[in-house]
Amino acid sequence: MAPACVTRRRSKRARPNNGVLPTEMLFEILLRLPTIKDLSRLRLVCRAWRDLLTSDPAFARAHPSVRRLVAAGVCKLRGEIKFVDVLSGEVAKRMPVHEARVRYGHNVTTQAGHVCVQAGSVGPCVVAAVATGAATVLPAGVPVKHSAGDRIVSSTSLLGRAPSTGDYKVLRTHLCFGVVGPTSFYYHTCDVTTLGGARGDGRWRVRPDPPMRISGDFERRVVVNGIAYFLSDPYNCSTTDGSSRAIASFDMATEEWRPPMLPGPLSSLQSSSGNEMIEVGNINGRDFMLAEVNCFLVTVHFKHQHLTDLWFLVDVDKGLWTKRYSVETTTLESRRFDKSLPLVILDDGRIVFWKQQENALRVYDPETRGWADVATVKDYFCIGMFKGSLLCSGIQG
Repeated sequence: MAPACVTRRRSKRARPNNGVLPTEMLFEILLRLPTIKDLSRLRLVCRAWRDLLTSDPAFARAHPSVRRLVAAGVCKLRGEIKFVDVLSGEVAKRMPVHEARVRYGHNVTTQAGHVCVQAGSVGPCVVAAVATGAATVLPAGVPVKHSAGDRIVSSTSLLGRAPSTGDYKVLRTHLCFGVVGPTSFYYHTCDVTTLGGARGDGRWRVRPDPPMRISGDFERRVVVNGIAYFLSDPYNCSTTDGSSRAIASFDMATEEWRPPMLPGPLSSLQSSSGNEMIEVGNINGRDFMLAEVNCFLVTVHFKHQHLTDLWFLVDVDKGLWTKRYSVETTTLESRRFDKSLPLVILDDGRIVFWKQQENALRVYDPETRGWADVATVKDYFCIGMFKGSLLCSGIQG
């Protein structure tokens, strides 16, 4: 394999630099600036510098920031997304998204250098390219099924990427309240739009309804490898096939709900004989969450024995799960009122969690069963691992 420096020179030698500095020299000099903050200031020097810092994949992959594990968090009230180093708590970058400034309830998803923020339960949906800061507010048109008097109760927007085409898509689901004659009821609608490129016309395409009353809570839905997964509304677990023990999944490539619904993992609860039960008693209860951890779909089960079980989906087509971790929580209070969301497994096997009520990033060591504080992260609605480069859009992390 050719040395990295040779590869860099090959990719740059034909590019003009307006007579200021040789591009190869500029490339090597800027690589020695370790922080995104320092580089961001230099984007204003000239166009050649800005192009190198925001749209050059070779530079983005060579810069030390590509090796940082960064979480994207939506700040309350300020209309700002912060990108936080999960090992130090240092803020690597701030990005204002003023369209997303609301007082409550955000959702955030990321794909290959892009961030999607759903502001509030019925607020605008904003997709931003992190490297450039360019933000797009998606149109708010919402399809209703029954009458003009129907209203939207809440909406959830998720950013995904179709693996086969590379298209970025936003899946939007709506919980609606309808009235037909003397009868009132709730129902879901679902639509999709494609961002950019030849297919991105900015229009919402109506898709089939979800197979059950899905939840819009950020900890109960996630996108993994081009598939969006949902737990049901914990207050109404009814499904079209009569099951309350499954996960609904939407394929971003085909834009269809995958049949059949994905069965939950083996139960973490013990039967009276000491053997593990065959099914989750109710995977859609409040003691379960969904997360993406190192490109795996993970169900997080908060048990009554001060333990949190992490189940990893190892085969989506066969619905096969494996329990890889039982994480010890410190007290019953922390288990009941401060459920921890796993973010990433480090190379040394430790697991980084976000504890919302404590406003903290914490690391759990499965070997010692001990916890270590990383940083305090105050005033965040939600946090999720950032996928991609802070310098160049389109690079998948």
